[in-house]
Amino acid sequence: MTHLYSMPHLKTKRLKTAHLKIAASALAIAGLLTACGPATDAAKTKTSPAMAMSQNIPHAQLPGNVVPQAYRLDMRINPDAEGMSGIVSIDVDIKEPLSQIWMHGKEMSVSRAVAIIDGKDFPLSYTAIDSAEAPSGVAYLSAEDTLPQGAATLELSYETPFNLALNSAYKVTRQNGESGDDNYIVTQFEPLGAREAFPSFDESKYKVPFTLSITAPPDDFVYANTPEVSITPQEDGWIKHQFATTRPLPTYLIAFGVGPYDVVEYADLPPTDVRDRPIPLRGITARGKGDEILYGLENTAGILEAIEGYFGIPYPYEKLDIIAAPDYAFGAMENPGAIVYREYLMLMDENAALSQRRAYASVHSHEIAHQWFGNLVTPVWWEDIWLNEAFATWMGNKGINLWKPDGNFDRNTLKASLGAMNIDSLSTTRKVREPLERSENVMDQFDGITYRKGGGVLDMFESFLGEEKFRDGVRLHMERYADSVATGDDFFQSIADGSGNPDVVMAMKSFVDQPGLPLVRATPEQKNNETVIDLFQGRYAPLGSSVAQGQSWQIPVCAKFGYGTETVKSCTLMRDYVGTLSSGRKGEADWVMPNENGAGYYRFYLDTDGWTALLSNLDKLNSRELLTVQDSLESAFRAGSVDAAVFIRGMEAFAKSPEYDVASAAGDWLGWMHRRLPESARGDVARLTKDMYDARFKNIVGKDTPEGNLLAPTLAARLVSYGNDEAMKSDFAAKGRAYIAGDKKAVAPNLLSRALRAAMEGGDMSMAAKLLDMAKNGSSFEKGAAIGALGQTKDEDILGMLLDTALIDEDTLTGRQATSLVSSLLASDTFGDKTWDWVKSNFTQFVNSRVPDVRKGRMPGFAGNFCTLERRDEAKRFFEYNAKVIPGYERSLAQTLESIELCAALKDAKAQETAKALAAR
Repeated sequence: MTHLYSMPHLKTKRLKTAHLKIAASALAIAGLLTACGPATDAAKTKTSPAMAMSQNIPHAQLPGNVVPQAYRLDMRINPDAEGMSGIVSIDVDIKEPLSQIWMHGKEMSVSRAVAIIDGKDFPLSYTAIDSAEAPSGVAYLSAEDTLPQGAATLELSYETPFNLALNSAYKVTRQNGESGDDNYIVTQFEPLGAREAFPSFDESKYKVPFTLSITAPPDDFVYANTPEVSITPQEDGWIKHQFATTRPLPTYLIAFGVGPYDVVEYADLPPTDVRDRPIPLRGITARGKGDEILYGLENTAGILEAIEGYFGIPYPYEKLDIIAAPDYAFGAMENPGAIVYREYLMLMDENAALSQRRAYASVHSHEIAHQWFGNLVTPVWWEDIWLNEAFATWMGNKGINLWKPDGNFDRNTLKASLGAMNIDSLSTTRKVREPLERSENVMDQFDGITYRKGGGVLDMFESFLGEEKFRDGVRLHMERYADSVATGDDFFQSIADGSGNPDVVMAMKSFVDQPGLPLVRATPEQKNNETVIDLFQGRYAPLGSSVAQGQSWQIPVCAKFGYGTETVKSCTLMRDYVGTLSSGRKGEADWVMPNENGAGYYRFYLDTDGWTALLSNLDKLNSRELLTVQDSLESAFRAGSVDAAVFIRGMEAFAKSPEYDVASAAGDWLGWMHRRLPESARGDVARLTKDMYDARFKNIVGKDTPEGNLLAPTLAARLVSYGNDEAMKSDFAAKGRAYIAGDKKAVAPNLLSRALRAAMEGGDMSMAAKLLDMAKNGSSFEKGAAIGALGQTKDEDILGMLLDTALIDEDTLTGRQATSLVSSLLASDTFGDKTWDWVKSNFTQFVNSRVPDVRKGRMPGFAGNFCTLERRDEAKRFFEYNAKVIPGYERSLAQTLESIELCAALKDAKAQETAKALAAR
């Protein structure tokens, strides 16, 4: 066994999740003891697995024979308590006579359940299916008598514990100086959290009005999706807050919060040419943080108006609250009228780095775009959530580019889709529109395929149809399905109808209804005194892949042909495995770029002459094309189609690009070379790193330019980590120590993370303690930098202290921070193996007590740094053995194992060749 380092100075807290499970078990036992009582006694009961198997449990969608029409939810919430209570009334339409109603509920006790039909009460009993059989939370109501077809109201009185793992209605505790703890309630209902907060029909297709009231202690602030319409003092001194009825919404978009929040009443967003009314705007933060949300509020109007103008439809909701949650599992959540964010994305001071401000803009625009696409028009089922998130990714990036056209945001969607191609290269990748057969696997739908590939596909078809025609299709879709739900097929038809191009339906379906990444082989030749490209399509497969061939897509292929100082664009819709594309101009082209403007979601392959000609004319390409060429060259190397010497020359050429993001991406492979080549090659890797970046870093560092702000930190990290620049590391370490000691001007904000990391590498226990304090009490930017720095320790005693802190000290690190710290330590060259041994010894406790609920299925990613088949087999055995702890883990494990296999295959095939090419430079 691995030693769990003792920390006598740490306060060991009772594992609250375990405490709640014990309480839930007690409630289940009580329910079993009273199951023979009258039907009006509906205390929580659970079936045995054998009974559950016989009841045809709906593991995905409910039967649909009972359809909700409206909710009235009256809750009583005290953030200082262990849980909340409520009464939910659900108007339903019963489609056929029945005596059993399937619905959703999890971790709750229902004390009373009744169906009210034509003024008559029909007593019901509530039964929750055992979590071992239905982990996502399935329950049913039983009636003694058959309930008739028609309108009814289901009324349930319930109690439920607050979730402590950043899901559902969850509780966050934050110390408030010497005055004690502040407790906050925040909600995160997407995808399956609502069923822990109130009994419900928790599916996106059930989009209906909600009326909420919340009774809370008088000193707590309360918010919800809609404006507050009344405040009523109660006899016990509490306050009842009544909120306006919502527009039709699914359960996953309901939001509320209670706690000692700071509230910043900002100026209303003024009317626009599209909207004839103002929008009340507020910022909501943890106590004492209100001033830090001003930047987020100040820039909301510009982003919202840009997106509103694109849709041509007014912002759909009555108000807009921007909420910086005290702790949060995701980046943000688009709840109508009450958008929730991680503090890092919303809380900033005057020293905030440009990278943080850009992250704010990207995510804020994404969530505002959701107010139309996702909120106003909602997917029917989770298999189409790709369109919800892909559209917000694409539209969010378009929105900030419209807002700040000089901000270099125009290629954000492209860069994201290029990143998705690495996932899409796996044989274990999924379709964009992937059927969901079990709800506990729903988080598989929220990955890079959904957000990034989906966004890239939309970008491609906008380019294919033209911006105006594509926008016409989007606006038509909004008009057709406002306040309702729609499928992906509905969207494709709207785009076809709005653009006047019916071909787009099957072409788009070819990209979302099958997995994998197209590879277009382009071979230029001369025919009839014109340059013609012979095209052949297949599925991209890297070295070591088990990807099968035989697929085809309907691909919009556009190419750029170079003739001296002039270029020609030509396009075709490639419907079959083979095709041709002519330049349409007489004479022989000097070079060919097979993906004009980087608009196509595909990689391309050229022969040696084609690559040589293209790489010699990079100055003729725009930034999007440079990024696309770079990706295709790298993928050709990964597939074994380009030798190492050509690949390295290409990296060096791209590193000289004046575009900061192209130059940055050119060095992405330096880490692979440093870690995977023979150790004897590290000197040559260092030489390449310095040749690529040393002079450029010295020229840009400290300058208030995109390069100085955004590229310099990346180059510094590479020069220190792979370039063995000890002088630079020493300088950063000195600045980091000064910053930790209190000199906030010792290092520029954009280089803070690098300075803290350098300081921690040689730091002692005292420095680690100060960084832990920064992780707890620092600014939102400092917290992330501190966690990253702690992962750089080279001291085994500090390692032990950090792992103990991550496991048991909830006062110092949040669950999300603990997971990030362990991930950082797993990537450590010094302590990766020791941390993995610790993970194996403490896995169940760590996952149950510290990992957010929505992240548990992704835990196999902890093995993502492995690169041997032996470690692959070890990871497979370990995670399969612990399957019950991480429901929904299957795809994450399959993709992690395949990534390890591909890493090993690339290393075996290319490491020696690359080392020789480096030595020969």
